[in-house]
Amino acid sequence: MGDHLRRRIVAGRACLASWGLSRGKIHLAGTALNWPGFGSALVLFALLLLAGAPSARGGAWTQEEGHGQVILQGSATYSATEFGPSYDLYASRPYDKVEVTLVFEYGATDWLTLLAAPQFLNVSFGDPSPSSYAGPGYQDLGARVRLWRDAASVVSAQVVGRFSGTGNSQSAAAVGYEDPELDLRLLYGLSFTLFGKPAFLDIQLAQRMRFGPPPDELHLDLTLGWRVVERWQLLAQSFSVISEGVGTGPYFGDSYEYYKLQMGAAYDLSAAITVQLSVVGTVFARNAPQENGLVLAAYYRF
Repeated sequence: MGDHLRRRIVAGRACLASWGLSRGKIHLAGTALNWPGFGSALVLFALLLLAGAPSARGGAWTQEEGHGQVILQGSATYSATEFGPSYDLYASRPYDKVEVTLVFEYGATDWLTLLAAPQFLNVSFGDPSPSSYAGPGYQDLGARVRLWRDAASVVSAQVVGRFSGTGNSQSAAAVGYEDPELDLRLLYGLSFTLFGKPAFLDIQLAQRMRFGPPPDELHLDLTLGWRVVERWQLLAQSFSVISEGVGTGPYFGDSYEYYKLQMGAAYDLSAAITVQLSVVGTVFARNAPQENGLVLAAYYRF
């Protein structure tokens, strides 16, 4: 494989795996999902959204003791262009990627939230040398601890172990998903009023330690939520990833960085169920694919 394909796999493997959900105190969060080439997956996501998810606090906020939420989040990506080493955009090997993750959050105490998130992954690379993988992706286990709070803001820390489910797939489409990772995250949440309407800001800074050929990464996730009417909330999010140098092996010889913007809205079906629809795209990058996509998410609070 040439440098062209190698950069694609490096960036494509790293790209959508930011674990930090960007939600605010006043109900909601995001998923990083991209535009799929799989129509059937979109239909499945839509049906699952109607099945439910709740409004609750997340992001930097911890769950109340004995309460929590279940989040069904989808990620579908399509890319046929890539940002090169000089940030220039050019045509590249196409690929589709669908990720479906079921996130569980439970308040063991008011200051400690336990987390678990199994994932299903489907990746297909096009010509030349087509390859594909379908099966378990990362399986996440961890906890979020509240460090400080006042009436409007909160600071917390989160530790998540990410365990690969791909096994020895022998597929180029699984490159980057085959090694364990550790996500160390500092989170800040702020509730405030914007033009007389409730709003929130969620900021997450993470060190992603990757044990294997891929390089470690620095992640910065930002979410601004604004409740424009009683049941509707607008969301503006950004997801930034910068590799810390280069990795090892044939696929990880280049450093990379990419910056995504995600815009959407969420609707509270009930006091316990919220659904979200957003679009997302890579607006700037180096040695990374230009991805465009659709975000579908559902939240059930208990």
